[in-house]
Amino acid sequence: MVNRDHVTLFKNQFTLPKTGAIAMIQILGPEHLPGVLALQDATRRALPAAQKNFVLPQSADYFEQFLTRAAGLMIGVLCDDELIGQMAVMGPLSLDEMAKKQAVTRNEVKFHHVGLMDAMAVAKSMAVHPDYRGNEISQHLLAAALETPLAQSVDHVFAQISAENAFSWDLFLRNGFGIIGAAIDPGDRRPRFILQKPVHGFVFERGPSADEVDPAADFTAIVRLTQREGLVGRLDEMAGVAAPRLAFLATTDVSVPLPLAAGQGE
Repeated sequence: MVNRDHVTLFKNQFTLPKTGAIAMIQILGPEHLPGVLALQDATRRALPAAQKNFVLPQSADYFEQFLTRAAGLMIGVLCDDELIGQMAVMGPLSLDEMAKKQAVTRNEVKFHHVGLMDAMAVAKSMAVHPDYRGNEISQHLLAAALETPLAQSVDHVFAQISAENAFSWDLFLRNGFGIIGAAIDPGDRRPRFILQKPVHGFVFERGPSADEVDPAADFTAIVRLTQREGLVGRLDEMAGVAAPRLAFLATTDVSVPLPLAAGQGE
C-alpha cells in the first residue's frame, strides 16, 4: 500500500484549447468513483466495435484499489466539476509482483532492461471523455502521472497498449517510453505493445538496428526483435506523421540519461 503521507496532492490548471474552459488535474479519491465509472462507460460507448479493446471494462473494485491508494493512485482531469479524463498508476511493484498481478501481459515477453531489485509502476486505464477529445487531455494526464511521487520513486514506468491504438502508443513514445515487448494478449487475443520508461532513459547505440518498421504489418517481426535481441522501439523521425514507423535500436545501459532523447516529449 502506498503511504498517504508520501503522496502529495498534484494540482495543476490548464486551459482547454477548444473551449477556453479551465481544467484541473488532481489525484482522485474514493468520492470520485461514480465519475470514474461513468467516464469509463462514456469512453467505451463512443468507440467503434473494433476499438473497444482500447479501453478495457473494469469493475468498481478495480478502480477502488487506486482511489483508496491501496495499489497505487489515480489521476483525473476535471472541468466544471465533471471528470473528463483519468489514468491509474499501479505500484510500486517488483517484476514478480507485476507478473502476478497481471499488470502487463507476461506471455512470451522478455524484460531485458529491468534489474532484479528494480521497482516498477504501471500506467493503466487511460480514458478521455469523447466530448473533450482534441484538448490535449491525454498529454496532461501522462505528464502529471509521471510527476507523481509514486512514479518518481520507482526505477521504471511501464504501460501496455493495443498495437492498433496508434494515438496512445505514439503519445507514450513521445514522452520518453520505448517499446520493449510485443505479444498477443491471452485475454482477448489482440496484439499489444509493452512500453517502458527507465528513470534515466535508455542509452542507445549509434544508428538504428532496424528502421522503417510498420507497427501493424511487421508485428511478428517486432515480437521477434524484442524477444531475441532486446531492441527498443522508438518513433522513426524520418517517417511521416500520417503513417508512423518505428526504429528498433540496441541499448547497452539504462543507468545514465540519453542525450539524444533530451528533446523528446517536451
